[in-house]
Amino acid sequence: MSRKVLVIAGVLLAAGSIAAVSAPLFRGGHMRHGALFGDFAEGGYGLAAHPVRLGERLKAMDADKDGTITLEEFLARRDPAFARFDKNKDGVIDRAEFDAAAKESTDYWTRRFLKRFDADKDGKVSKEEFARFARERFAWRDLDDDGRIGLEDMPPGVRDRIGRWLRRGQDDAGKDAKDGAAAKEAQERRPFTLERLLGRVDRRFTRLDRNGDGFIDAADLEASVAERNAYAARRFFKRFDADGDGKVTRAEFDRRAGQRFADLDLDGDGKITEADLPPMMRGRGLLR
Repeated sequence: MSRKVLVIAGVLLAAGSIAAVSAPLFRGGHMRHGALFGDFAEGGYGLAAHPVRLGERLKAMDADKDGTITLEEFLARRDPAFARFDKNKDGVIDRAEFDAAAKESTDYWTRRFLKRFDADKDGKVSKEEFARFARERFAWRDLDDDGRIGLEDMPPGVRDRIGRWLRRGQDDAGKDAKDGAAAKEAQERRPFTLERLLGRVDRRFTRLDRNGDGFIDAADLEASVAERNAYAARRFFKRFDADGDGKVTRAEFDRRAGQRFADLDLDGDGKITEADLPPMMRGRGLLR
């Protein structure tokens, strides 16, 4: 990552981040469905993660705390996720059930959004209401009330690190002056002002105000996530519906997780023990 990106990222973090400030409903360009889709985003529990997190997750799976994890224990963690979709308890998830679960999640986050931003409780969010939290969070971080967030508003450690990056960047920019890189970097490193933040808030408001009436209501939010929900459904059934019949059985739902269990069970004895863990994780009592 270049120094200028680090500098800009540091300033944005100090400002509270536009995503966190203005739209808790959306993160990373998608609807925040929380655990609804996260349980099986990668077919399991993120078990390719850092060894410490792997150990913690495996330890949590050891239901009877006997130091071993059976396939049944490994798969049991998926029970709540499957149950949230299989509303009629027939052992399969069809598209109607998936859409119902997606709507339930959408309705919840829509209520959260309106609860947070709809100050006058009229069922819709104006541009002023939408920007209110951004203004407040900016004010919290603008310690000297000069209308911008710069190095002087950051914690000492962060201030020192970014100061060093800036000095190095200035040296580099001097070498690149011939092609205008210095001017470009200077522009990108300008202090993060309230105007810049509100400009981003305004653009996000415009994206969410689907009918362009100057307000965000439940219908706008539902329209904003309809395509994302449809895409999520396509991904879900593509990933889990092995026989292509439009339904996901529990066996299909657990298939990838079962393969993950087999990959972790190095000696093939049908259980995961400390002997199956990476060397650096053995002897720490992670499965005890």
